[in-house]
Amino acid sequence: MRFNNIDIHSSNDSGLTELMRKESSHIIDMYFRLLKFYDNGNCKKLNISCHEQALQLCIISDRNGYITLQAPFCQNRFLPLSPKEKSCFYLNLIHQSVIFIGTQWGWNLEYFDFIRKQIVSSNFKNQWMHGKPSLSPLPNKTAYLRTVQTIDEASIFLIITQNQQTIRKIPVAVTEPTFWTYRQYLGKICWLNDSQLQVVGKEGQIIFEASGL
Repeated sequence: MRFNNIDIHSSNDSGLTELMRKESSHIIDMYFRLLKFYDNGNCKKLNISCHEQALQLCIISDRNGYITLQAPFCQNRFLPLSPKEKSCFYLNLIHQSVIFIGTQWGWNLEYFDFIRKQIVSSNFKNQWMHGKPSLSPLPNKTAYLRTVQTIDEASIFLIITQNQQTIRKIPVAVTEPTFWTYRQYLGKICWLNDSQLQVVGKEGQIIFEASGL
């Protein structure tokens, strides 16, 4: 099975669960963008349940590859953390949880150490290109959408390059950091001519237009 999903939540506070899912999305998205997936015989989704009374990490449910791990948590220490400290908290929680289950099942833990170091070196900023660059009618000119996702927000930019050099960076949208919120701005780029384009969604709707490029 493919390990390709993580959910972090509070064991008994729905409001805190909503906050944690939103705030951890940039780390989780970046984690699996680097990992892609991990073939194994035990886990396809890891649910991390943060519990005030837990003393140590332990598996409380293991069904058909859906693992629920209970983790020690202190809300009073967590809430005052700065955005960077929270990003570090989520990454460390994921890393410790993966090391815990991976040790039991003989995973290649060095690979997960590498992923953690890559996320830290990126300063917890998830940046990625949507799809492939779209070629303009003009030679050596392309456009693509870039997402910059942090704990606070996701910013979508239209990037125009010529001769492999960025010549324009145009803001398209700023949304909450969760994928299901910002994905509506990730469409197909269609050039109308060498200086005008549209970003078109799956249903054919025009998401964004730019001219004078």
